[in-house]
Amino acid sequence: MALTRILIAGGLLSCLYTLCSSTATPEPSFLVTFPALIRSESEAKLCASLLSPNETLLMSIYLTNGDEKKMLHQETSDKDFHRCFQFQAPSVKENSVQKITVDVKGQSNHWTSESRVKFSPKHPPVAFIQTDKPIYSPGHTVHFRVVTMDTNFIPLSEKYDRISLDDSRGNTIGQWLDVKSQGKIVQLSHVLNP
Repeated sequence: MALTRILIAGGLLSCLYTLCSSTATPEPSFLVTFPALIRSESEAKLCASLLSPNETLLMSIYLTNGDEKKMLHQETSDKDFHRCFQFQAPSVKENSVQKITVDVKGQSNHWTSESRVKFSPKHPPVAFIQTDKPIYSPGHTVHFRVVTMDTNFIPLSEKYDRISLDDSRGNTIGQWLDVKSQGKIVQLSHVLNP
């Protein structure tokens, strides 16, 4: 057990010594980060870094889907840089896996890297209905609220073409037409027949 610890510690120290004592100029490198899953038509964030360039380099970032190629960012630099920017995600009707291609070129260097990104369709907002109690008796007043939220549970201002209140047999007993939400929540009530 103690011998294993000594061997591991010795190995780590020798690696650390090699890294610290190296006097070679670091190789140019680049890094591009983005989410693995992006919602259709949303604003997505992409960050690009160029480290230790030894010449003027051109970094080009493309979104590729089959034969379609869209330029997301292009920058020429002979110095380190780190930039983040927004881009508009494409509109997709169903899940779509596309490629983000990074191409870095100089006089004596050329690197290309491809990564996959999944675009998912935009989900419709969801309406929630809250009542003041689960069961009502004849003559009671039904108080209820309607709120519509997006996929991030952020309330939306909505105009409802029709809101109806049905009894247990499916008969419409109350109806409101062209209702706009006030402060993103619609609050209504209806008195039941005795």
